[in-house]
Amino acid sequence: MNYQDLSIKLIQEQYKLKNSKSKSILVIIGGIELTRKNQSIKKLSELMDPRYLKIKAETPNRVKENKLIWQPYINDIPKNGQIMFFYGNWYTDLLASTILNDEKIQNNVFNEHLKRIYEFESYLKNNNVDIIKVWFEVSWSKVKIRTKNIDIINKIKRVPRFTWDDFPQKKWKTKTLYNQIQTLRNRFTHDWVIINSENNIERNTQFSQLILKHLKLPPVQIKNKLKYQAAPIPSSLTQIKKSEISHIEYKKTIKQLERKVADVLRYSSHNVVLVFEGMDAAGKGSSIKRIIKFLGLHEYNIHSISAPENFERLRPYLWRFWNKHSTNGALNIFDRSWYGRVLVERVEDLINPIEWQNAYEEINQYEKQLSDTNTIVIKFWLAISKDEQLRRFYMRKNTPQKNFKLTEDDWRNREKWDAYLQAASDMFKYTSTDISPWYIIANDSKYAARIEILQTILHSVQNKNLGHLENL
Repeated sequence: MNYQDLSIKLIQEQYKLKNSKSKSILVIIGGIELTRKNQSIKKLSELMDPRYLKIKAETPNRVKENKLIWQPYINDIPKNGQIMFFYGNWYTDLLASTILNDEKIQNNVFNEHLKRIYEFESYLKNNNVDIIKVWFEVSWSKVKIRTKNIDIINKIKRVPRFTWDDFPQKKWKTKTLYNQIQTLRNRFTHDWVIINSENNIERNTQFSQLILKHLKLPPVQIKNKLKYQAAPIPSSLTQIKKSEISHIEYKKTIKQLERKVADVLRYSSHNVVLVFEGMDAAGKGSSIKRIIKFLGLHEYNIHSISAPENFERLRPYLWRFWNKHSTNGALNIFDRSWYGRVLVERVEDLINPIEWQNAYEEINQYEKQLSDTNTIVIKFWLAISKDEQLRRFYMRKNTPQKNFKLTEDDWRNREKWDAYLQAASDMFKYTSTDISPWYIIANDSKYAARIEILQTILHSVQNKNLGHLENL
């Protein structure tokens, strides 16, 4: 096929994808600079409509222990209908950090990063992201010829530090770098397309034909991974205990706990994520107020989650939560969260059963990766009785500064009370894990509930900090 015919077919398929928004395509590029892989991307841009090709080209990021290796790329994950090229990606980050860091990444850590990458990519693939991984290969004899034709010293001077070209000239001349890259890449390129880059025209043609092939592929059909069985509804959701506590005792206790929680969160060596779920008017907002009472504005972020925007619907469901996890020690509080996937979206039939049933394991993997990168995830379900919810609804209705909180959706959701109870029970069954358990807090009595929430946070963070010290 000549370039003209290839261009016509590529543009036709490109516009079909753009208009259908049935999936997105993410192309991950690998290989050393001397394969001239950038020329293949440039040629493809000439053959297609370049306005709808996005390229993220950056020097490698240093892989950090407390940061998910894929986190720097979150904002650039393509939405349905888009084609994105990662010229520099989580694999090049891992390679560069292993080769260039003063402290070398050990084999077990390297493998753990790969495991997280594979889990992340699997999630993307199951959510309409077609991932193409391409490694541009070239022989050492060809490398030697090409190094003679470039001025290595000047090339080093004009690129930022910590890139593939930031090496002493002798590493290229003695095959050291070439061997290091080849040894490491053989550990993960088993599922990549390997393109021989000895001949420029053949390389460009093969790459363009590969993109055309994937443009024609339909979206992956999602398979159900879970043998779903409905969970019994626990009594903690249906028989709400109302603990009584005097106002005087409450004020004394709550103030002490608020200060202690602020201190333990402020000086924790971990990132902390708090998740609040529950029925409407369950007291999520008022509980959050007590947590942040003695924290500075720069020490926490509150994420109030509602229905996804249109641009968010075009990406994998968890995408809109990935960039809300700071790694600078700030507390992240979610007033509703990613669990909307298995709660409101399930109950309202916004997604099919395969999607919400698969979401349990996807969420568990997500929280496991957060835990593995120095983050504590503490999850609360605030349980109230149906009578108490009704009382609070009328209180909101009759209180001018609160009646904005009461909406038609609240009344409509109340009619599906039993469905939400079942969805919550299944959520506890499938997502309450050792590393991130659910805490069901009876909240008909707000005083007692607030104290229990603060005590739970205090103990959870203190225990995690103690475990961290013991492992040092």
